[in-house]
Amino acid sequence: MKRGSTRKFIRGTALSLLLCTGSWLLPGAASCALTGDCDGDNTVGIAEVQSAVNMYLGIKPASSCVDVDGSGTVAIAEVQQTVNAFLGLVAPVYAKRVTGQVKDPVNGDLPLQGGTVTAYRTGSGTAVATATVQSDGSYSLNTLSGGNSYTLLFSRTGYGNVNYYGVTPTLSAETVLEPVLLLPDTTVGQTAQVNGFVTDAANNKGVPYLQLRFRAGLGATTGDLVPQTTSTKDGTSGTMPGNWYRNYFPAGSYTAEVVSPDGGTTLGYFTVHSVPGVPACNNSQGAAVATGSGQADSYRAVLSWGSTPADLDLHLTGPLAPGDTMTTIGDNDTARFHIDSTHTVYPYESGVVGSYPTLTTAGTDAYLDMDQADHGKDNGNETVTILAQRSGLYRFYVYNNSATGTLAGSGGQLKLYKGTTLVRSFPVPALSGNTWHVFDLDGSTVTAVNTVTTVTPDQTYNLARMVPGSAAEEMSQFKPLVKTIRTH
Repeated sequence: MKRGSTRKFIRGTALSLLLCTGSWLLPGAASCALTGDCDGDNTVGIAEVQSAVNMYLGIKPASSCVDVDGSGTVAIAEVQQTVNAFLGLVAPVYAKRVTGQVKDPVNGDLPLQGGTVTAYRTGSGTAVATATVQSDGSYSLNTLSGGNSYTLLFSRTGYGNVNYYGVTPTLSAETVLEPVLLLPDTTVGQTAQVNGFVTDAANNKGVPYLQLRFRAGLGATTGDLVPQTTSTKDGTSGTMPGNWYRNYFPAGSYTAEVVSPDGGTTLGYFTVHSVPGVPACNNSQGAAVATGSGQADSYRAVLSWGSTPADLDLHLTGPLAPGDTMTTIGDNDTARFHIDSTHTVYPYESGVVGSYPTLTTAGTDAYLDMDQADHGKDNGNETVTILAQRSGLYRFYVYNNSATGTLAGSGGQLKLYKGTTLVRSFPVPALSGNTWHVFDLDGSTVTAVNTVTTVTPDQTYNLARMVPGSAAEEMSQFKPLVKTIRTH
Protein backbone atom coordinates (compact mmCIF):
# COMPACT_ATOMS: atom_id res chain seq x y z
CA MET A 1 0.00 0.00 0.00
CA LYS A 2 1.29 3.51 -0.83
CA ARG A 3 2.39 5.77 1.95
CA GLY A 4 -0.38 8.08 3.14
CA SER A 5 -3.11 5.76 1.92
CA THR A 6 -5.74 3.89 3.85
CA ARG A 7 -7.88 0.82 3.24
CA LYS A 8 -11.65 1.10 3.51
CA PHE A 9 -14.23 -1.69 3.32
CA ILE A 10 -17.70 -0.87 2.12
CA ARG A 11 -20.13 -3.79 1.87
CA GLY A 12 -17.20 -6.17 1.51
CA THR A 13 -15.52 -4.14 -1.23
CA ALA A 14 -11.87 -3.29 -0.55
CA LEU A 15 -10.69 0.00 -1.98
CA SER A 16 -7.37 1.76 -1.55
CA LEU A 17 -7.83 5.52 -1.26
CA LEU A 18 -5.12 8.10 -1.58
CA LEU A 19 -5.93 10.71 1.03
CA CYS A 20 -5.82 14.11 -0.65
CA THR A 21 -7.75 16.50 1.59
CA GLY A 22 -10.65 14.10 1.37
CA SER A 23 -10.58 13.83 -2.39
CA TRP A 24 -9.06 11.53 -4.97
CA LEU A 25 -5.71 11.71 -6.71
CA LEU A 26 -6.62 10.60 -10.20
CA PRO A 27 -4.34 7.95 -11.74
CA GLY A 28 -1.55 9.72 -13.62
CA ALA A 29 -2.79 13.14 -12.48
CA ALA A 30 -0.78 15.75 -10.63
CA SER A 31 -3.61 17.11 -8.53
CA CYS A 32 -6.70 16.15 -6.59
CA ALA A 33 -10.33 16.27 -7.67
CA LEU A 34 -13.67 15.58 -6.02
CA THR A 35 -15.03 12.17 -6.90
CA GLY A 36 -18.09 12.68 -9.12
CA ASP A 37 -17.20 16.26 -10.10
CA CYS A 38 -17.50 15.58 -13.80
CA ASP A 39 -18.08 19.19 -14.88
CA GLY A 40 -15.03 20.51 -13.01
CA ASP A 41 -16.83 23.16 -10.94
CA ASN A 42 -15.47 21.85 -7.59
CA THR A 43 -18.93 20.79 -6.45
CA VAL A 44 -21.01 17.65 -6.96
CA GLY A 45 -24.67 18.15 -7.88
CA ILE A 46 -27.60 15.76 -7.70
CA ALA A 47 -27.37 15.14 -11.44
CA GLU A 48 -23.77 14.00 -10.99
CA VAL A 49 -24.83 11.67 -8.17
CA GLN A 50 -27.45 10.14 -10.48
CA SER A 51 -24.83 9.85 -13.22
CA ALA A 52 -22.51 7.97 -10.84
CA VAL A 53 -25.32 5.57 -9.93
CA ASN A 54 -26.03 4.95 -13.62
CA MET A 55 -22.35 4.17 -14.16
CA TYR A 56 -22.46 1.70 -11.26
CA LEU A 57 -25.56 0.04 -12.74
CA GLY A 58 -23.97 -0.18 -16.18
CA ILE A 59 -26.56 2.12 -17.73
CA LYS A 60 -23.86 4.67 -18.55
CA PRO A 61 -20.17 4.10 -19.47
CA ALA A 62 -17.73 4.64 -16.60
CA SER A 63 -15.95 8.00 -16.59
CA SER A 64 -12.65 8.82 -14.87
CA CYS A 65 -14.37 11.50 -12.77
CA VAL A 66 -16.13 8.65 -10.91
CA ASP A 67 -14.00 5.64 -11.84
CA VAL A 68 -11.04 7.04 -9.91
CA ASP A 69 -9.15 3.75 -9.59
CA GLY A 70 -9.14 3.33 -13.38
CA SER A 71 -10.67 -0.15 -13.25
CA GLY A 72 -13.09 0.52 -16.10
CA THR A 73 -16.12 0.04 -13.86
CA VAL A 74 -17.67 2.06 -11.03
CA ALA A 75 -17.76 0.34 -7.64
CA ILE A 76 -20.20 1.08 -4.82
CA ALA A 77 -17.34 2.72 -2.90
CA GLU A 78 -16.92 5.25 -5.68
CA VAL A 79 -20.64 5.97 -5.64
CA GLN A 80 -20.35 6.52 -1.87
CA GLN A 81 -17.49 8.96 -2.40
CA THR A 82 -19.64 10.85 -4.90
CA VAL A 83 -22.50 11.03 -2.39
CA ASN A 84 -20.10 12.27 0.32
CA ALA A 85 -18.91 15.03 -1.99
CA PHE A 86 -22.55 15.96 -2.73
CA LEU A 87 -23.28 16.14 1.03
CA GLY A 88 -20.30 18.43 1.63
CA LEU A 89 -18.34 15.83 3.60
CA VAL A 90 -15.36 16.28 1.27
CA ALA A 91 -13.78 19.70 0.79
CA PRO A 92 -13.01 20.95 -2.73
CA VAL A 93 -9.36 21.29 -3.72
CA TYR A 94 -8.65 24.43 -5.74
CA ALA A 95 -5.73 24.86 -8.09
CA LYS A 96 -3.47 27.90 -8.03
CA ARG A 97 -5.04 30.86 -9.79
CA VAL A 98 -5.19 31.40 -13.55
CA THR A 99 -4.27 34.95 -14.49
CA GLY A 100 -3.36 37.12 -17.47
CA GLN A 101 -4.14 40.43 -19.17
CA VAL A 102 -6.74 41.70 -21.66
CA LYS A 103 -5.83 44.50 -24.09
CA ASP A 104 -7.35 46.60 -26.88
CA PRO A 105 -4.75 46.70 -29.68
CA VAL A 106 -6.78 49.07 -31.85
CA ASN A 107 -7.03 51.92 -29.34
CA GLY A 108 -3.44 52.32 -28.22
CA ASP A 109 -2.76 48.71 -27.13
CA LEU A 110 -4.03 49.64 -23.67
CA PRO A 111 -5.37 47.43 -20.88
CA LEU A 112 -9.10 46.84 -21.36
CA GLN A 113 -11.15 47.13 -18.18
CA GLY A 114 -14.59 45.75 -17.47
CA GLY A 115 -14.81 42.61 -19.51
CA THR A 116 -15.73 39.17 -18.21
CA VAL A 117 -13.78 35.93 -18.26
CA THR A 118 -15.98 32.83 -18.06
CA ALA A 119 -14.51 29.35 -17.51
CA TYR A 120 -16.11 26.19 -18.91
CA ARG A 121 -14.93 22.65 -18.32
CA THR A 122 -13.66 21.40 -21.69
CA GLY A 123 -16.52 19.66 -23.48
CA SER A 124 -19.17 21.20 -21.20
CA GLY A 125 -21.48 24.11 -21.86
CA THR A 126 -21.89 24.93 -18.17
CA ALA A 127 -19.96 27.88 -16.71
CA VAL A 128 -17.99 26.89 -13.60
CA ALA A 129 -16.27 30.20 -12.72
CA THR A 130 -16.17 33.86 -13.76
CA ALA A 131 -13.83 36.80 -13.24
CA THR A 132 -14.06 40.53 -13.98
CA VAL A 133 -11.23 42.27 -15.83
CA GLN A 134 -9.68 44.95 -13.60
CA SER A 135 -8.51 48.48 -14.46
CA ASP A 136 -5.01 47.26 -15.37
CA GLY A 137 -6.47 44.64 -17.71
CA SER A 138 -5.72 41.77 -15.34
CA TYR A 139 -8.06 38.98 -14.24
CA SER A 140 -7.83 36.11 -11.78
CA LEU A 141 -9.71 32.80 -11.68
CA ASN A 142 -9.28 31.26 -8.24
CA THR A 143 -11.78 28.39 -7.99
CA LEU A 144 -10.80 26.02 -10.80
CA SER A 145 -9.82 22.45 -9.99
CA GLY A 146 -6.36 21.11 -10.68
CA GLY A 147 -5.80 18.60 -13.45
CA ASN A 148 -8.91 19.58 -15.44
CA SER A 149 -8.92 21.34 -18.79
CA TYR A 150 -10.98 24.51 -19.33
CA THR A 151 -12.04 26.83 -22.11
CA LEU A 152 -12.07 30.52 -21.17
CA LEU A 153 -14.48 32.89 -22.93
CA PHE A 154 -13.38 36.56 -22.95
CA SER A 155 -16.23 39.00 -23.59
CA ARG A 156 -16.99 42.71 -23.28
CA THR A 157 -19.76 44.95 -24.57
CA GLY A 158 -18.70 46.56 -27.85
CA TYR A 159 -16.03 43.94 -28.55
CA GLY A 160 -15.86 40.56 -30.21
CA ASN A 161 -15.49 37.44 -28.08
CA VAL A 162 -12.28 35.38 -27.88
CA ASN A 163 -11.93 31.76 -26.74
CA TYR A 164 -8.81 30.48 -24.99
CA TYR A 165 -8.70 26.65 -25.14
CA GLY A 166 -6.86 24.00 -23.18
CA VAL A 167 -6.21 25.95 -19.97
CA THR A 168 -5.04 23.43 -17.34
CA PRO A 169 -4.40 24.90 -13.86
CA THR A 170 -2.17 23.11 -11.36
CA LEU A 171 -1.85 22.84 -7.59
CA SER A 172 1.86 23.70 -7.62
CA ALA A 173 2.04 27.09 -9.38
CA GLU A 174 -0.24 29.76 -10.80
CA THR A 175 -0.95 29.63 -14.52
CA VAL A 176 -0.05 32.81 -16.44
CA LEU A 177 -1.69 33.01 -19.87
CA GLU A 178 -0.50 35.05 -22.81
CA PRO A 179 -2.28 38.41 -23.35
CA VAL A 180 -5.73 38.28 -24.92
CA LEU A 181 -6.56 40.93 -27.54
CA LEU A 182 -10.22 41.96 -27.83
CA LEU A 183 -11.13 43.82 -31.01
CA PRO A 184 -13.89 46.47 -31.26
CA ASP A 185 -17.07 45.47 -33.07
CA THR A 186 -16.11 48.01 -35.76
CA THR A 187 -13.47 45.56 -37.03
CA VAL A 188 -16.03 42.84 -37.82
CA GLY A 189 -15.86 41.96 -41.51
CA GLN A 190 -12.42 43.52 -41.95
CA THR A 191 -9.22 41.64 -42.77
CA ALA A 192 -5.52 42.23 -42.24
CA GLN A 193 -2.40 40.80 -43.83
CA VAL A 194 -0.46 38.69 -41.32
CA ASN A 195 3.13 37.60 -41.87
CA GLY A 196 6.05 36.10 -40.01
CA PHE A 197 8.90 33.63 -39.90
CA VAL A 198 9.29 30.07 -38.64
CA THR A 199 12.75 29.10 -37.42
CA ASP A 200 14.43 25.99 -36.07
CA ALA A 201 14.76 26.33 -32.28
CA ALA A 202 18.07 24.44 -32.37
CA ASN A 203 19.92 26.87 -34.66
CA ASN A 204 17.62 29.88 -35.28
CA LYS A 205 17.64 29.22 -39.03
CA GLY A 206 14.55 29.54 -41.17
CA VAL A 207 12.76 26.36 -42.23
CA PRO A 208 11.11 26.27 -45.69
CA TYR A 209 8.13 24.22 -46.90
CA LEU A 210 6.51 23.79 -43.49
CA GLN A 211 2.72 23.60 -43.55
CA LEU A 212 0.83 26.14 -41.45
CA ARG A 213 -2.74 25.35 -40.39
CA PHE A 214 -4.88 27.85 -38.49
CA ARG A 215 -7.78 27.57 -36.04
CA ALA A 216 -9.81 30.35 -34.44
CA GLY A 217 -8.99 31.16 -30.82
CA LEU A 218 -5.96 30.83 -28.56
CA GLY A 219 -4.64 27.41 -27.60
CA ALA A 220 -6.78 25.83 -30.33
CA THR A 221 -4.91 22.61 -31.13
CA THR A 222 -7.95 20.65 -32.35
CA GLY A 223 -11.12 21.46 -34.22
CA ASP A 224 -12.05 23.04 -37.53
CA LEU A 225 -9.39 24.76 -39.61
CA VAL A 226 -9.89 28.19 -41.15
CA PRO A 227 -9.26 28.50 -44.93
CA GLN A 228 -5.99 30.43 -44.54
CA THR A 229 -3.77 27.31 -44.56
CA THR A 230 -0.38 28.19 -46.10
CA SER A 231 3.28 27.17 -46.01
CA THR A 232 6.66 28.75 -45.34
CA LYS A 233 8.42 29.92 -48.48
CA ASP A 234 11.94 29.30 -49.69
CA GLY A 235 13.65 32.35 -51.14
CA THR A 236 12.80 36.03 -50.86
CA SER A 237 9.88 38.28 -51.72
CA GLY A 238 10.52 42.01 -51.68
CA THR A 239 12.06 42.88 -48.32
CA MET A 240 11.12 39.56 -46.71
CA PRO A 241 13.91 36.97 -46.40
CA GLY A 242 13.34 33.29 -46.97
CA ASN A 243 11.30 30.90 -44.84
CA TRP A 244 8.40 33.26 -44.27
CA TYR A 245 4.62 33.04 -44.57
CA ARG A 246 1.99 35.63 -45.44
CA ASN A 247 -1.80 35.57 -45.74
CA TYR A 248 -4.95 37.61 -45.10
CA PHE A 249 -7.09 36.82 -42.06
CA PRO A 250 -10.44 38.11 -40.80
CA ALA A 251 -10.08 40.22 -37.66
CA GLY A 252 -9.45 38.02 -34.63
CA SER A 253 -7.02 35.68 -32.88
CA TYR A 254 -5.84 32.34 -34.23
CA THR A 255 -3.63 29.39 -33.32
CA ALA A 256 -1.13 28.36 -35.98
CA GLU A 257 -0.15 24.69 -36.14
CA VAL A 258 3.28 24.08 -37.68
CA VAL A 259 3.41 20.78 -39.57
CA SER A 260 6.31 19.00 -41.29
CA PRO A 261 6.49 19.31 -45.10
CA ASP A 262 5.02 15.83 -45.55
CA GLY A 263 2.06 16.74 -43.33
CA GLY A 264 2.74 13.89 -40.93
CA THR A 265 4.23 15.55 -37.84
CA THR A 266 3.07 18.53 -35.78
CA LEU A 267 6.16 20.52 -34.75
CA GLY A 268 4.56 23.21 -32.61
CA TYR A 269 1.96 25.95 -32.24
CA PHE A 270 1.98 29.74 -32.00
CA THR A 271 -0.58 32.54 -31.71
CA VAL A 272 -1.47 34.85 -34.59
CA HIS A 273 -3.47 38.09 -34.26
CA SER A 274 -5.17 39.81 -37.19
CA VAL A 275 -5.73 43.47 -36.22
CA PRO A 276 -7.03 45.63 -39.09
CA GLY A 277 -5.34 49.02 -39.29
CA VAL A 278 -2.50 48.18 -36.87
CA PRO A 279 0.45 46.80 -38.89
CA ALA A 280 2.65 46.50 -35.79
CA CYS A 281 0.34 43.76 -34.53
CA ASN A 282 0.21 41.88 -37.81
CA ASN A 283 3.87 41.85 -38.87
CA SER A 284 6.51 39.33 -37.82
CA GLN A 285 4.25 36.85 -36.05
CA GLY A 286 6.23 33.66 -36.00
CA ALA A 287 7.80 31.05 -33.79
CA ALA A 288 10.73 28.74 -33.25
CA VAL A 289 9.89 25.05 -33.47
CA ALA A 290 11.79 21.84 -32.78
CA THR A 291 12.42 20.19 -36.15
CA GLY A 292 14.50 17.30 -34.85
CA SER A 293 17.93 18.83 -35.39
CA GLY A 294 18.59 19.39 -31.67
CA GLN A 295 20.29 16.91 -29.35
CA ALA A 296 17.80 14.56 -27.73
CA ASP A 297 18.80 15.29 -24.12
CA SER A 298 19.68 18.98 -24.41
CA TYR A 299 17.54 21.65 -22.79
CA ARG A 300 16.90 24.75 -24.90
CA ALA A 301 15.12 27.94 -23.85
CA VAL A 302 13.73 29.91 -26.80
CA LEU A 303 12.74 33.57 -26.33
CA SER A 304 10.36 35.19 -28.82
CA TRP A 305 8.52 38.52 -28.79
CA GLY A 306 6.81 41.08 -31.02
CA SER A 307 8.25 43.98 -32.99
CA THR A 308 8.60 46.06 -29.82
CA PRO A 309 10.57 46.49 -27.63
CA ALA A 310 13.54 46.43 -29.98
CA ASP A 311 15.78 44.45 -27.66
CA LEU A 312 14.94 41.79 -25.08
CA ASP A 313 17.85 39.75 -23.76
CA LEU A 314 17.92 36.18 -22.50
CA HIS A 315 20.17 35.40 -19.52
CA LEU A 316 21.19 32.13 -17.88
CA THR A 317 23.12 31.49 -14.67
CA GLY A 318 24.21 28.06 -13.54
CA PRO A 319 26.70 25.87 -11.68
CA LEU A 320 30.37 26.00 -12.60
CA ALA A 321 32.35 23.28 -14.31
CA PRO A 322 34.83 21.41 -12.06
CA GLY A 323 38.17 23.16 -11.84
CA ASP A 324 36.85 26.55 -12.99
CA THR A 325 38.92 29.13 -11.12
CA MET A 326 38.31 32.16 -13.33
CA THR A 327 34.70 32.70 -12.30
CA THR A 328 34.17 34.23 -8.86
CA ILE A 329 30.69 35.72 -9.01
CA GLY A 330 27.90 34.48 -6.78
CA ASP A 331 26.36 35.08 -3.39
CA ASN A 332 27.56 33.42 -0.18
CA ASP A 333 30.80 32.44 -1.94
CA THR A 334 28.89 30.10 -4.24
CA ALA A 335 30.27 30.87 -7.69
CA ARG A 336 28.03 30.59 -10.77
CA PHE A 337 28.49 31.17 -14.47
CA HIS A 338 26.48 33.74 -16.38
CA ILE A 339 25.61 33.69 -20.09
CA ASP A 340 24.31 36.82 -21.81
CA SER A 341 24.88 38.87 -24.95
CA THR A 342 28.42 39.80 -23.85
CA HIS A 343 29.46 36.32 -22.63
CA THR A 344 27.72 33.96 -25.02
CA VAL A 345 29.36 30.65 -24.05
CA TYR A 346 30.40 28.81 -20.91
CA PRO A 347 33.14 27.90 -20.14
CA TYR A 348 33.99 31.36 -21.43
CA GLU A 349 37.01 30.20 -23.44
CA SER A 350 35.14 27.32 -25.11
CA GLY A 351 33.55 29.28 -27.97
CA VAL A 352 34.91 30.95 -31.08
CA VAL A 353 35.48 34.61 -30.14
CA GLY A 354 33.38 37.03 -32.18
CA SER A 355 31.41 34.34 -34.00
CA TYR A 356 27.83 35.21 -35.01
CA PRO A 357 25.86 33.09 -34.47
CA THR A 358 27.84 31.56 -31.64
CA LEU A 359 30.18 28.74 -32.63
CA THR A 360 30.81 26.23 -29.87
CA THR A 361 33.54 23.67 -29.24
CA ALA A 362 33.59 20.18 -27.74
CA GLY A 363 34.09 21.68 -24.27
CA THR A 364 31.06 23.99 -24.31
CA ASP A 365 28.55 23.50 -21.46
CA ALA A 366 25.98 26.12 -22.48
CA TYR A 367 25.64 28.95 -24.98
CA LEU A 368 23.47 31.77 -26.36
CA ASP A 369 23.10 31.36 -30.12
CA MET A 370 22.91 35.06 -31.05
CA ASP A 371 21.79 38.44 -29.77
CA GLN A 372 18.62 39.69 -31.49
CA ALA A 373 19.21 43.37 -30.79
CA ASP A 374 16.89 45.14 -33.23
CA HIS A 375 13.43 43.59 -33.32
CA GLY A 376 11.24 45.26 -35.88
CA LYS A 377 13.97 44.51 -38.43
CA ASP A 378 15.25 41.00 -37.75
CA ASN A 379 12.47 39.67 -35.46
CA GLY A 380 14.40 36.51 -34.69
CA ASN A 381 14.49 34.46 -31.51
CA GLU A 382 17.16 34.15 -28.84
CA THR A 383 18.00 30.61 -27.78
CA VAL A 384 20.09 29.36 -24.85
CA THR A 385 21.15 25.71 -25.02
CA ILE A 386 22.55 23.60 -22.19
CA LEU A 387 24.79 21.02 -23.85
CA ALA A 388 26.23 19.53 -20.66
CA GLN A 389 23.88 19.84 -17.68
CA ARG A 390 25.60 19.67 -14.29
CA SER A 391 24.17 19.07 -10.84
CA GLY A 392 22.70 22.28 -9.48
CA LEU A 393 20.30 25.11 -10.19
CA TYR A 394 19.98 26.90 -13.53
CA ARG A 395 18.10 30.22 -13.53
CA PHE A 396 16.56 31.83 -16.63
CA TYR A 397 15.95 35.59 -16.93
CA VAL A 398 14.71 38.04 -19.59
CA TYR A 399 15.77 41.70 -19.52
CA ASN A 400 14.29 44.63 -21.49
CA ASN A 401 17.30 46.46 -22.92
CA SER A 402 15.25 49.07 -24.81
CA ALA A 403 14.61 52.69 -23.93
CA THR A 404 11.04 52.38 -25.22
CA GLY A 405 8.43 49.67 -24.97
CA THR A 406 7.69 47.50 -21.97
CA LEU A 407 8.44 43.94 -21.01
CA ALA A 408 4.77 43.37 -20.13
CA GLY A 409 3.67 44.67 -23.53
CA SER A 410 6.22 42.73 -25.55
CA GLY A 411 4.10 39.64 -26.12
CA GLY A 412 7.20 37.74 -25.06
CA GLN A 413 7.24 34.00 -24.47
CA LEU A 414 9.99 31.73 -23.21
CA LYS A 415 9.62 28.11 -24.27
CA LEU A 416 11.68 25.30 -22.76
CA TYR A 417 12.44 22.27 -24.94
CA LYS A 418 14.18 19.01 -24.15
CA GLY A 419 15.40 17.67 -27.44
CA THR A 420 12.40 18.05 -29.75
CA THR A 421 9.82 18.01 -26.95
CA LEU A 422 8.25 21.21 -25.63
CA VAL A 423 8.46 20.96 -21.84
CA ARG A 424 6.72 24.19 -20.88
CA SER A 425 5.81 27.63 -22.22
CA PHE A 426 5.98 30.83 -20.16
CA PRO A 427 4.14 33.99 -21.39
CA VAL A 428 5.48 37.23 -19.94
CA PRO A 429 3.28 38.30 -16.99
CA ALA A 430 1.43 41.62 -16.93
CA LEU A 431 3.69 43.11 -14.27
CA SER A 432 5.73 46.32 -14.13
CA GLY A 433 9.50 46.12 -14.40
CA ASN A 434 12.33 45.40 -16.81
CA THR A 435 13.69 42.08 -15.54
CA TRP A 436 11.71 38.84 -15.62
CA HIS A 437 12.92 35.85 -13.60
CA VAL A 438 11.11 33.20 -15.61
CA PHE A 439 11.89 29.78 -14.15
CA ASP A 440 14.52 27.59 -12.50
CA LEU A 441 15.75 24.22 -13.72
CA ASP A 442 17.24 21.65 -11.34
CA GLY A 443 17.82 18.28 -12.96
CA SER A 444 14.50 17.60 -14.70
CA THR A 445 12.47 19.73 -12.28
CA VAL A 446 11.13 22.99 -13.74
CA THR A 447 9.93 25.55 -11.19
CA ALA A 448 8.00 28.57 -12.44
CA VAL A 449 9.10 31.82 -10.75
CA ASN A 450 7.43 34.54 -12.89
CA THR A 451 8.60 37.56 -10.90
CA VAL A 452 9.31 40.92 -12.54
CA THR A 453 11.57 43.54 -10.96
CA THR A 454 13.28 46.77 -12.01
CA VAL A 455 17.05 46.62 -12.24
CA THR A 456 19.38 49.44 -13.33
CA PRO A 457 21.53 48.84 -16.42
CA ASP A 458 24.78 48.55 -14.46
CA GLN A 459 23.24 45.72 -12.45
CA THR A 460 22.35 43.58 -15.44
CA TYR A 461 24.46 41.35 -17.66
CA ASN A 462 25.98 40.14 -14.43
CA LEU A 463 23.35 38.39 -12.31
CA ALA A 464 26.13 38.15 -9.83
CA ARG A 465 26.88 38.52 -6.13
CA MET A 466 23.85 39.43 -4.03
CA VAL A 467 23.85 42.98 -2.66
CA PRO A 468 21.75 44.08 0.36
CA GLY A 469 18.55 45.63 -0.96
CA SER A 470 19.01 44.17 -4.42
CA ALA A 471 15.74 44.06 -6.39
CA ALA A 472 16.11 40.39 -7.20
CA GLU A 473 18.27 37.46 -6.30
CA GLU A 474 21.51 37.35 -8.29
CA MET A 475 20.93 40.91 -9.59
CA SER A 476 23.82 43.12 -8.54
CA GLN A 477 26.60 45.31 -9.83
CA PHE A 478 29.60 43.30 -10.97
CA LYS A 479 31.11 45.06 -13.95
CA PRO A 480 30.37 48.18 -16.08
CA LEU A 481 27.66 47.91 -18.70
CA VAL A 482 29.11 46.72 -21.98
CA LYS A 483 26.10 46.61 -24.25
CA THR A 484 24.41 49.79 -25.51
CA ILE A 485 20.75 50.25 -24.63
CA ARG A 486 18.55 50.40 -27.71
CA THR A 487 16.95 53.82 -28.18
CA HIS A 488 13.92 52.60 -30.11
